[in-house]
Amino acid sequence: MKNILFLTLFSALIILSGCKGTNEKRGDEHLKEGRFRNSINSYLEAKKKGKISKEFYDNYTLALVRAADAEAKKDINSQLLSGYFEQAQKSLDSATKDEVVQEFVTALANLGKLQAAQDVDYGTILNAFAKIDTAASIANRRKVGEGAVKAIRSEAENHYIKISLPRALSEDDPVVREYFLLQIAEVAPNNPEIISELNKSRKNTRGYFLIFGENLGERASNRIDKWGYVIAFPTLSITPTSLKGELQVWASTGNNTEFVVENIKLVSTDGKEVYAKQTGSGWCEAEVVVGKKGDERVEKKKTAFKGSGKLLNEFQCSANVTFTFDKNFTPDYVEYKDEMGIGRKYLGQ
Repeated sequence: MKNILFLTLFSALIILSGCKGTNEKRGDEHLKEGRFRNSINSYLEAKKKGKISKEFYDNYTLALVRAADAEAKKDINSQLLSGYFEQAQKSLDSATKDEVVQEFVTALANLGKLQAAQDVDYGTILNAFAKIDTAASIANRRKVGEGAVKAIRSEAENHYIKISLPRALSEDDPVVREYFLLQIAEVAPNNPEIISELNKSRKNTRGYFLIFGENLGERASNRIDKWGYVIAFPTLSITPTSLKGELQVWASTGNNTEFVVENIKLVSTDGKEVYAKQTGSGWCEAEVVVGKKGDERVEKKKTAFKGSGKLLNEFQCSANVTFTFDKNFTPDYVEYKDEMGIGRKYLGQ
């Protein structure tokens, strides 16, 4: 009876301590010898059978990260890389060793840096920086490797700016130049040089409709999306306590709507808001039938309004507006928004 009790307690102790099975041991050996894909297969088999130790997720994560590193050395754009890191990120949630977290975030960030350094399309650049930012988020959450990832991002960002900024500034067309500056700012929003150049550009394009393309899809706070309202100031005067000028809005919402001047707001750099007042009359474009009976034709005409006017899709409205504010208010952008869409015009500092 005592022997049976002893064997039972001994078996329970083995289970609680997470004794390694044959497949996990084989995975450890493959990992040690650098056979990472074999190691992953062995670990997956061990997990499938349900007999794993406390070290399993740490070692399985390392196998995935090191397999990805080996694959990246052969092909920096290999389709296998995303799969390795996705699985490693899931496994990392159960990993306990700081050094494993450190290796994961450093490897992922370095992959992003290498991919961002290529002469590739902008979508690939965004995906590369997304990897670095994912690594930064995990490092911050686990409180491991934050400094290393921050340094890697800084290197990647500086390299991208060094290559991209001269291209942007070489553009003669101010709208194209601002488009490229906005691309860089999407990657490096806090870089002082990019902020300075973007502010210069925005001051220069106050009178332009910034229509960049049909399929951008970026947030209104960072890009001007064609599918909404596009704003321009053909004339503009800014004093310490007021902003006055002719505001024109061009609609591309796909819908006809009512343009309401009192819905136009000016937002400061610290988020304060003031709303527009119209001075004088405004105008909206409309299609008007002209000509004698039997010889009618449709022409685009300007119709006057005060306070609100009918804004047709792909047509314009214009209003002379004024905003008043205190001396602590620094204008940042003008916004027009209704149930059909949103548009912003950044003014530059």
